[in-house]
Amino acid sequence: MVSPEDHICWGAANPNHHPHELQVRELSAAYPRAAQPTLDRLHFSIHCGHTLAVMGPNGAGKSTLLNVLAGLMGTMNGEVLWDGRALHHTRREVAWLPQRSQVDLSFPITVRELVEMGRYPALGPWRAAGEHDALMVDKAMHTLHIADLQRRQIRELSGGQLQRVFLARALAQEAHILLLDEPFTGLDAPGAGALGELLGELAHEGRLVIASYHDVDHAASYFDYALLLRKGKQMGFGPCAQTLTRENLQCTYS
Repeated sequence: MVSPEDHICWGAANPNHHPHELQVRELSAAYPRAAQPTLDRLHFSIHCGHTLAVMGPNGAGKSTLLNVLAGLMGTMNGEVLWDGRALHHTRREVAWLPQRSQVDLSFPITVRELVEMGRYPALGPWRAAGEHDALMVDKAMHTLHIADLQRRQIRELSGGQLQRVFLARALAQEAHILLLDEPFTGLDAPGAGALGELLGELAHEGRLVIASYHDVDHAASYFDYALLLRKGKQMGFGPCAQTLTRENLQCTYS
C-alpha cells in the first residue's frame, strides 16, 4: 500500500480528492503534406490511476497520438485537456519514454546522469540542481531498484534495465502522465511480466500510464484500459474486458 507521502496525486485512491482527468476531444492531427489526417476525431477521457494500452495495426496512429500528447506534434482540430487545462500548459507533468531503438546507446552517459535529466524541466536554463533535485533522483532510482546501477554506462544495460532507467527519469521529473512507445518490445516473458507489474504499481500511486502496445492476447494482463485505432480512427475505448471483444478486434485488425 502506498503511503500518503508517496502518493503523488490522490485521485486514484482517495474519494475526498478530485482525480486528474485526461480529456481528448475531437482530436485530429496530420503530418505535413499528408493526404489524410493521421488521427481523425479521437474522443475519450481517462483518469489518473490507470494504465491505457493504445492498440492497432501498423499505421493506425498509435505513435502519432503519443507524439501529440508529448507535445512533439501539433494538431489540426480538437483539444487535449489535463485536469481542465490545455495539456501544453502543463508540460512538466508529462514524461515521454522513447523506444529502445531510438536511444543512442553509444553516448557516454551514466545511469544517474540520465535520471538527473528528469530534473531539467524544473530547473530551467539557469538554476543549478539543489538538495530537492538530488532527493528526487535518489528516490526515483530507489523506487525502480536501479540505485546499484547508477555509475554504469547505459550501453551496459539490458533492455529491461534501460526501461527502468527511463521510468526513473520520468519519476525524477515528478510527472503525472507517463507516455511509453512500445515499452515491451524486445523483452522476454519474465521481463515483460516485471514491467507490466511495475507499470501497474506506478499507476496505483496516482499516475496515468499510456503505452502503445500490440499483443492483444496479453493486453488485459498489463493494462486496465484499451484504446483501439485503425487508420487514425477510434474503433473502441474503455476497460479492457469491455473493449477487447472479438467484434472490436475484428473491426480493428481485419
